[in-house]
Amino acid sequence: MSIQPAAGADEKADIAKVESSPAVVMQRFMVSATRIEKNPWRYGSIPGFEVLSRASDEKMYWMLAAYYDEMMIEKALLPADWLPQPSVPYTLIVDDTDVDAAPGGPIHSHPLNFQSPADALAWGGVNTSISYDAVASGDRDTEAINSNLYGVDTRGPNFASIAMDRIGFCTPPLPNWLIAGLTGGGGIFREPFIGAADAGPEFTPLFESIHGVIGPGTLWGSIDDTKRFLREMEKDNSTKIALRPLRYLFSESSAFDENDPLMESEAALFVRWGLFGRPGHKDPAMSRAFLEFVRRARREPVTEQMFSDCFGFGYVAMEERLANFLGYVIARPTSVPLVSSLRLPRPNMKAATADQIGRIIGDWLRMKGDSFAGNDPELSREFLSASGQMLLRAYEADNGLPPDVNPSSGGDRSAEPSQNSTVGRTVVMKPFVVSASRLHDPELLAVYGLYEHDTGDDGKAREFLEAAAKAGAVRPGACIVLAQMRFSEAADKPVGADDKLSAQQTASILEPLQTALRSSPDPDICSLIINVWRASEGKPADRDVQELVECAALFPRNTDLAYRTAVFCAHNGYNGQAAKLIDKAVIFATDDDNRASLNELRSSLGVLPAVDLK
Repeated sequence: MSIQPAAGADEKADIAKVESSPAVVMQRFMVSATRIEKNPWRYGSIPGFEVLSRASDEKMYWMLAAYYDEMMIEKALLPADWLPQPSVPYTLIVDDTDVDAAPGGPIHSHPLNFQSPADALAWGGVNTSISYDAVASGDRDTEAINSNLYGVDTRGPNFASIAMDRIGFCTPPLPNWLIAGLTGGGGIFREPFIGAADAGPEFTPLFESIHGVIGPGTLWGSIDDTKRFLREMEKDNSTKIALRPLRYLFSESSAFDENDPLMESEAALFVRWGLFGRPGHKDPAMSRAFLEFVRRARREPVTEQMFSDCFGFGYVAMEERLANFLGYVIARPTSVPLVSSLRLPRPNMKAATADQIGRIIGDWLRMKGDSFAGNDPELSREFLSASGQMLLRAYEADNGLPPDVNPSSGGDRSAEPSQNSTVGRTVVMKPFVVSASRLHDPELLAVYGLYEHDTGDDGKAREFLEAAAKAGAVRPGACIVLAQMRFSEAADKPVGADDKLSAQQTASILEPLQTALRSSPDPDICSLIINVWRASEGKPADRDVQELVECAALFPRNTDLAYRTAVFCAHNGYNGQAAKLIDKAVIFATDDDNRASLNELRSSLGVLPAVDLK
């Protein structure tokens, strides 16, 4: 048999050519309403989490409890504004497939690899394996975890952290030394805390309440350095380590060196002292002073005077306290008495839809691909390719197409079938095209659009993102990409006066940006909004200016954002607001050129009062 390809330019000619050629008779394909899976996915949710599982309920609940319990512990130990909630619920993928026995092709999550912590010395002899390899990925909107529990004994304890990954999204941002002291290599939350159940000393992964928690202990430099210091203390218990002057830890002029283990150790020591104090001797007044110090350090430069205002003493006195404190906590776990009710709600697990499977696994793969884009392009492409396959399978299932079949061979009919005299009716098929109009889940549309954008097909991405926005998808990252696309298109064809954007074009671009800004403030969003107004024929209203001024105030150390926002305010007649922004920014300027630019702009503004923006 010979098969003549259709050119696609003239459908009638194509049909005539096919009718005159030998036909290929295909086997009949039976479409079933259900697809039998040996290990089908199920979906459930609780506040803050979505779960996609093909493990047993017991294993799924064991894994979910690990993240939920630790999140509750962290909320009890840390101020609420240090742990910003994600814009999109966390997603947890729980597999239970024997990867070695599974056929090639299907995507399976990675097996957990339990092991004792590398810094077991700092746990003070706590005999448990608390470290494991759960494959995480995330973006500005959410975090996703993918774990395989095949062969894992789920009768033991399990503690994991996901919320601590988001402390970098606080507004105003937490100081670098605080982030290092919390989650750095020697940070007090570098590994999850372990809770003790009220029922007794035995650990259980499904706590309803706890009466105390234990976290990793203090290291000084490396583990070898810590061991050396411990040996010196055994010989002479009056041995002390001289700390670096605190002025280096808090300096605005030199960036905190997170690659310096001693600097990181000193930050962790100070944070442990401030949050929990000496074991058994917590000083509530000092804890309040520490929290007030952090609050002010997020909005103003740290000076010794400001430090003294909070604590009642200066750097030298604190260095002496920390040196003594180090002797008590070196290589000892962080033990905190804590009474807290956890009461993890049980998700109502149901058969997962194709949309849920494609969106959750496809998004995890997409975000994983993004994370490798800079340092391993080949691996990034592999993850993105797998993401596309998952999303396509969701699309096929949504539209009744055969599963696991390459759809490029068929699609919609291009014309009514005509009769072939030899075999029967001839059908000429249009090329298969994935269409946003054929999907109805807003969140799946947003993920599909982000995937197409990541792979470079912005034309297709625009189609999905527009549909997602119209359907009310909650995904700030998708809003930003959509706004960038609208801006690029409008900038190429402005329809306002003097080659400026019209009011309609401006409003179209600003709408998704303002949606993203409300749920996830970010300097890049503010900068993009400023660029849109600069290209527009219209003038911002008071509320538009106020929105940008408030955003700039959330990032006080970002002097570039303050400068750009001040110029925007001055250009639109809000000199008072511009002056206030510059006055606050200049105290954070760390080099002469930056300071000179800010002062030059400030001097040009005069002393006009700020406009009342309500």
